[in-house]
Parts: sequence; structure tokens; C-alpha cells
Amino acid sequence: MKLKLGFFYYDLLNLYGDSGNVRALDFHLREQGVDVEIDRLTLEDKKDIASYDWIYMGCGIERSLILALTDIKKYKDAFAEAIANGTHILATGNSFELFGNTIRMPNKRYTCLGLLDFSTEYRARTVHDLLLPYGEHQLVGFENHSGVTVENKETPFLSSEERSEGVKKNNFTGTYIVGPLLVRNPFLCRELVKELLLKKVPSFKFRDADYTVEEEAYQNSLNWMAETKLS
Repeated sequence: MKLKLGFFYYDLLNLYGDSGNVRALDFHLREQGVDVEIDRLTLEDKKDIASYDWIYMGCGIERSLILALTDIKKYKDAFAEAIANGTHILATGNSFELFGNTIRMPNKRYTCLGLLDFSTEYRARTVHDLLLPYGEHQLVGFENHSGVTVENKETPFLSSEERSEGVKKNNFTGTYIVGPLLVRNPFLCRELVKELLLKKVPSFKFRDADYTVEEEAYQNSLNWMAETKLS
């Protein structure tokens, strides 16, 4: 079996070790005996959206984000179909803003893809380590962004008394958490591997997987954040 992964705008939207998400998923898919093909694509590269089992975009500076916006608009219809069909898409940091209605910066307003019903307004910068509830788990992360989600009619990625952020629709996930999210939260990587393989082959027989290093790092993060009373 073969899965195809697309790392879109790998050179523009990769500020915080975001490529670690692609590497982690690649490793754990191959651990299951799956053949993995990875396309790293940037501006002007042809993008066959329908061919990918998983698409990833990371975080970039504002100038890079707007450059990506000029290119991704060419694929609006293809992305609309992918989201409707349940293609797994992960957009971390400010990249998920591209899929909303507008981005409103202090001196400029940009029209985005409009595939998800929310907008972004740029305000004072927010920089924090994060420890947030996510189902039965605690999610470890880091944020550094000026964008704020407004007029959001989509389901948030995270929703609790502590915080509501990001968007979730079908298998599209957008979150302001940056960096190697799948590495820092091994339960997310396990969940994604399972979903991708069962979507491809509903009767897939899983092999034992080794998340020892990720689990140790995750537990260390939990311990440190508990000691500093981070929430």
C-alpha cells in the first residue's frame, strides 16, 4: 500500500520546525509497512490536490503567508472538493487563516479561499507555551501569532473553559499551535496514522509501533509545565 503526502509551501511556511510533522508521520507510516511518497511543493509548483492522502502547511511570517495566498487561490475548487471528500489536511500556525474568508491586517485586507466560515483580524502578538485539554489527553504546544479568529461559524479545534481556538471540519484541522505538533503529542500522531490507514484499507492490520522517544519527551513536557503551573 502507498500513501502520498504533500508538504505545501515547505520553504515559506516552516518557521518552527514544522517539517517535523511530515517526518514523524512518514516514519510511523513506514513503521506499518506502508510505502510513502512525499511531495514538497512551493510557489508555481503544480499541485494535484486530489492525489494526496494528507496535506500539511506550517507557519510563516506575514509576507510569506500572503505569497502563499496568491498561489493557493488557484486551487480553491480543488481544496473545496478535498475538504468535502474528507481528505486529511493539517494547517498549523497562521496557515489555516488562508482557508477562511478574510485576513484583516492593520493597513490591508486580504480575501482568502472562503472554504471555512471564519475571518482573521490581526491584533497584538500572542506568545505562549500551552498545555490544554484535548479529549482524554493534555495537548502540549506553543503559539506565536498576531491573528485572532473572528466571526467563526466552524467547530473549533480546541474548545474548553481555558481556550477556544482553531477550526475543524471533516478531516481539516487548523490550529495556531506551531512547530512539530505530531512529535510533541504522540497521541495525535497515532490517531492520524490510524485514520489514514483505515481510510485507505478498512481492514488494515496494524503492527506494533514504537513511540518511546516521543512519549518520554511528552511526559517531560507535562512535568515541566505542571511545575511551572502553565495552563
